[in-house]
Amino acid sequence: MPLRPEQLASALGGSLAPLYLLAGEEPLLVADAADAVRAAARKAGFTERVVYEVERGFDWSVLRGEAASLSLFAERRLLELRLGNGKLGEDASAALCEYASAPPDDVLLLLTGDAFDRRARSSAWFGACERAGVAMYAWPLEAAALPRWLSARAATRGLSLDAAGAGVLAELTEGNLLAAAQEVDKLALLCEPGATLDRDGVLQAVGDSARYAVRDLADAALAGDRPRLTRAIAHLKDAGETPILALWQLTQDLQRLCDGTAHGQPPRRRELLDRVRRRRPAAYWQRLLVQAAAVDRANKGVGEGGDAWQQLTGLALRMAGPGARGADGRQR
Repeated sequence: MPLRPEQLASALGGSLAPLYLLAGEEPLLVADAADAVRAAARKAGFTERVVYEVERGFDWSVLRGEAASLSLFAERRLLELRLGNGKLGEDASAALCEYASAPPDDVLLLLTGDAFDRRARSSAWFGACERAGVAMYAWPLEAAALPRWLSARAATRGLSLDAAGAGVLAELTEGNLLAAAQEVDKLALLCEPGATLDRDGVLQAVGDSARYAVRDLADAALAGDRPRLTRAIAHLKDAGETPILALWQLTQDLQRLCDGTAHGQPPRRRELLDRVRRRRPAAYWQRLLVQAAAVDRANKGVGEGGDAWQQLTGLALRMAGPGARGADGRQR
């Protein structure tokens, strides 16, 4: 029976299939699925586990032997075969087809693999496994589905991500599921159990080292320190960050400059914002807010004007102003 990754948990809630074939383009989804099968197998009494790495020259008679042998302690066994890219020879195909035709009652076979090509997915052994048990192939997650996936994963960690929070986390991790999962785990450590996070909550919680550089960038832009500003941007780019966190901070400061409020900011920063606000008329900061929206569109790939980092740098330099001072205090 073919299943999608999101269907597996529900399927494991009932009686277990004798065989599970898990592979795909998203290693994290495959690993999560394999962990779920192992947990369900333990719960169902498959307490003994045997694992084989299938490499060149693997003796496929092992599969027949494991299926026929009795456990030392007469326990039900979980037998795992790691297939790699799924490019199997005739012996392997024959062994798997034979096993799938009459799987033993006391063995649960778990086959895991990486990305399979079309030939592997249409092979006789793949079809035999699909008919005998469950076959789950994890295709790359579409960008539109990532926020929903993040919200669901956060829920398993005791957190609630609203649509905006899940959306910004998806942008920050650029569709990389492993990075996204790591950020959700960080949020679970940083936040109180049961916390609900919106866009601002996510941006304030993730990426400590990035936040320090982002804060340094924003402070340098307000202080008119161009060398420090460009160093902060270079640090963020070298660290592989996207512009979104820096853009969020600059936009927050621009909004404060437009509104004339700096509630919640440390005293020193409030003084800095007050000085900067008096440096230019409100219309100037409004125009920079419009430019910030253009940077956001460029970051999402829907705007014009080229590279988002380049546009962000231009925005930060305009915030710094033409008479900016360098780190040495000299007029630029």
